[in-house]
Amino acid sequence: MKAQFNFFTMKTLFVLGLLLFLGYQPIKAASTFVSPSFENTDDPIVRAQVVDENGKAMQGIAVLVKGSTTGTATDKNGFFELNLSKFSDEKVTLVLSFPNYNSKEVSIDMKNLPLDMGQIEMGKGAK
Repeated sequence: MKAQFNFFTMKTLFVLGLLLFLGYQPIKAASTFVSPSFENTDDPIVRAQVVDENGKAMQGIAVLVKGSTTGTATDKNGFFELNLSKFSDEKVTLVLSFPNYNSKEVSIDMKNLPLDMGQIEMGKGAK
């Protein structure tokens, strides 16, 4: 039995092969965190940068609102931004965690949002 190739299939294979040969890399999202101004916003947002004990930015830190599934993770520069509009409590607690580091809990007063918390330091050690 003879295999028949469709012209579009051959063209697609050629283009894919060419892209692989030329070292095609997909477009990446912007890697620099730009903190927008808090002016003229009523959104209950909290922002911070997570650093280790040496002040080095930590990527991939899980940041969750305690008792919920709402959360985010830090970018490669250690920054995160979390919208807390789902929460009506006066205070919420953020839980920051990363393997081989102690989890850290940070209490947030919802009356003082939006809030830029600056840097939060994670301590290395066993849980």
